[in-house]
Amino acid sequence: MIRGTFAFVFAVLLSLSVRNAVADDAGVPVDASPGADAGRDASGEGRPNEVDAGLPVIPLAAPSPPSVKASGVVLARGSRDPILGATIVLDALVVGETDEAGRFTIDLSPGKHRLQVQAPGFELGEMTIGPGAPGALTVRLSPRTSGERYETVVSAPGGGVAIGGEDLTSTAGSMGEPFRIIESLPGVSQVAWPLALYSVRGANPGNTGFFIDGVRLPALFHLGLGPAVIHPYFLERIDFYSGGYPARYGRFVSGIVAASTEVPKPDRLRGSVDLRLFDAGGIIATPVNGGKGTLMVGGRYSFTGLIFSALSPSYTLSYWDYQARFDHVLGPGRLTLFAFGSHDHLGHKEYAETDARIDFHRFDARWQGVLGPGRLQVGASVGLDRSSVSLDPVVKLPISIATKSVAPRAAYVVIRESFEVEAGVDAEVQSLRPTTGREDVKSQSLFQDRIAAAAGLYTSLTVRPTADIELIGALRADTFFEGKSTRTEPGPRLSLRYHAWEQTWFEANVGRFAQTASLPVAVPGFESFGLAAIGTQTSKQGSVGVEQGLGDALSLEVSGYYQRLKLTDLLTLFNYDPNDPRLLEMRDGESYGLEVMLRRAPSHRFYGWLAYTWSRSMRLVGPSKSNAYSDWDQRHVVNLVAGLRLPAGFSLGGRFHLNTGRPYPLFDDDNPEPPEYIRLPTFYQIDLRAQKRFVFDHFVLDVYLEAVNTTMTRQVFDVKRVMGDVEERYYQIVLPSLGLHAEW
Repeated sequence: MIRGTFAFVFAVLLSLSVRNAVADDAGVPVDASPGADAGRDASGEGRPNEVDAGLPVIPLAAPSPPSVKASGVVLARGSRDPILGATIVLDALVVGETDEAGRFTIDLSPGKHRLQVQAPGFELGEMTIGPGAPGALTVRLSPRTSGERYETVVSAPGGGVAIGGEDLTSTAGSMGEPFRIIESLPGVSQVAWPLALYSVRGANPGNTGFFIDGVRLPALFHLGLGPAVIHPYFLERIDFYSGGYPARYGRFVSGIVAASTEVPKPDRLRGSVDLRLFDAGGIIATPVNGGKGTLMVGGRYSFTGLIFSALSPSYTLSYWDYQARFDHVLGPGRLTLFAFGSHDHLGHKEYAETDARIDFHRFDARWQGVLGPGRLQVGASVGLDRSSVSLDPVVKLPISIATKSVAPRAAYVVIRESFEVEAGVDAEVQSLRPTTGREDVKSQSLFQDRIAAAAGLYTSLTVRPTADIELIGALRADTFFEGKSTRTEPGPRLSLRYHAWEQTWFEANVGRFAQTASLPVAVPGFESFGLAAIGTQTSKQGSVGVEQGLGDALSLEVSGYYQRLKLTDLLTLFNYDPNDPRLLEMRDGESYGLEVMLRRAPSHRFYGWLAYTWSRSMRLVGPSKSNAYSDWDQRHVVNLVAGLRLPAGFSLGGRFHLNTGRPYPLFDDDNPEPPEYIRLPTFYQIDLRAQKRFVFDHFVLDVYLEAVNTTMTRQVFDVKRVMGDVEERYYQIVLPSLGLHAEW
C-alpha cells in the first residue's frame, strides 16, 4: 500500500517537472495546476488529434516566424551615384556591404529594425524598418561637410603641386577658375591684377607651358578678365610645376601647368549648368553603346558687353569656348577623341584700327591600354590657330597669322613597387603664315612664312631601393627645326626624395631645359621663330627643400632655388621699332629665391594654406652687359588662402594677397636721357567668397557670391614724370561674381 502510494506521487511530480521544463523552453507562462478546460479549444470541444487521458497536457513550442529577404541600393544624395563598399548595419550588427552598383541584400525577421549605412566621405544614414517593410529600399547618403572627399593641395608626381576635388572651383580669389589658383602658389608672381599673366620663378610669362591631357595649349586664358579657355567642370586635376618638371613635358624653360580632363561615368545621363554675371555654360555627358563608351560636351559663352563697358567704357570684349570628349573601349584599352577651342575679341569703341582677335582649335585622338608588362599610350593632335592684332595708337603694325599644326606622341610606362620606367617620343610640326600691311618688317623672322618643327625623345627611371628613398633620373633631348636651321638641346634631370624621420622629407632636383625663341608674353601663332638669328632659350636650375609634417593637421614645405637663364626679351618695352633687327635679343640672367608653404589638411572644416615667396630676377642688358633687375622681379609675394565649411551646406572662403612692385622706367617728357627705374607701388587685396549648397535627391544646386579686391586697392600700371611731378596711371575696381551651378 505504501509502495503504491509512493509510486503514484512520484509519477505526478515527474509529470509536473517535465511540463514546466518544456514550458520554460517555449517561453510561455505555465499554470501550475491545469484547469478544467485543458485539452479543449475555446468552444469546449476536444482538439483534433489530442487524447484526453486525464493527465496534464504538455504543449509544443510554436515555430519561429520565417524571415524575409530585403534588397536595397545606396546612392549619393544629389548625384544618384551608387556607393561602393558602404557598410550595412542592422540592429547594431554588421550584416554586409554594397557592391559596385550600390546594392545590398539582408534577412529581415518580423518586427521593427534599425538600419544604418555608413561610407567614407558621407554622413551616417539611418532608418527604421517596421513590419511589412518593402522588399526594395533606397538609402541616400549626404556628402560629409569635411572628410576624405575633399582635396585642396597635395603633392604631384615629380615634386609639383596638384589641385583637385571641389576646391578646383571654390577657392576664394580664383573667380571659380581652376587655373587661376596657381597665382596663390609659391614661385608665382602676377604681372598686373587682374590680368592672367604669370611669371614663374623670375622667367618671362611666355616661358611657362600649358598642357591639357598631354596636348600643348597655345593659350590658357581668355582676354580681359581672364576666364580659362576650358570649362572648369571639364577638369579633374591640375598639376603645377614651378621648376624641375617631369621629362614627359618639354620645350619650356620655366614652369609647367598640366591639366587632366575628367572621364565621365558610363552609368547614366549627367549634366551641369552654370550661370555667372559675365558668362553662361554647361556640360552634358551620356553613355553610348550600352555603357562601353561615353560622350561629354561642354562650353561657355560670354555676355560681357555690359559689365566690361562699365569697367572700361572704351573697349568691348567677347569670348566663347567649347569642349567635346568621346571615350570608348577598344581592345585592351580605351580610345579617346577630344576636341576643344576658343574665340576672343577685344575692340575699341573709338579706334576701329585697335582690334585683337584670337581663335584656336584642337582635335586630339589617343589610345591607351595594357600592352605586355606596362601601359602604352599613342596619340596625335591637329590644330588651327588664327590671331590678328592692330594697335594703331601704340604702333602701326596690323598683323594676322594663321598656324596649322600636327603633334604626334607615344609613351610606354612600366610600374612596379620598387621602380618605374617611362620612355616616350613627341613632336610638333607647324606651318605659320603671317600677313602684315608693312613690307619693311618682313625681314624679321617673326613676320615671315615658315615651317617649324620640334621633336623630343625622353626616358625616365624611378628607383625606390627602400621605403625611404626615391630617386628619379631622366634624360630628354629636343631637336628644333626652322627652315634650314637645326639645333639639338639635351635636357638631363635628376630628382631625389629622402624620408629622414617620421614626418620629415628632404627633396632636391637639378635639370636643364630648352625652348625656341618666344615673345615675353605668349600669343597664339607668334611662336617658333628666329632659330638661326636668335637661337634657343635655356635654363639650368636646381632646388633643395624640406617637407615637415606638423601633427595630423599641418605641413610645412620650405625650398630654395637657383637658375641660370638665357631668354629672349624685347629690346625695350617702350618705343620699340618693329623694323629694328634687335626687336628681340637674347639675354643672360639669373633668378633665385625662397619658397615657403604652410598648409592645413583639407579634411578639416577649416583649411587652407599660407604661401610666401622671396625672389630675385636679374638680366644682363646693354652693350656693357650690366646686371639689372628684370621686368618681372617682385621681391615679396604673400598669399593666405582659407576656407571654412559650415553646417547646412554653407561655406566661407577668403584670400589675402600682397606683392611688392616691379621695376618700371620713369620717363621724363623734358629729358631725353635714358629713364631711371623705380618700383611700382605695393599691391594688396582681400578676396571673399560665400557659398550655399542645396542637396536634393536627384541634383545639387550651388549659389555663391564672390568679390575680388574688396579693398579696392589701386593697381598702378604706368608712371611718368610730367613737369617735374610723378603721375601714376591706375585702375581701381572690385570684381563681383554672383553665380549658380547645378549638376545632376
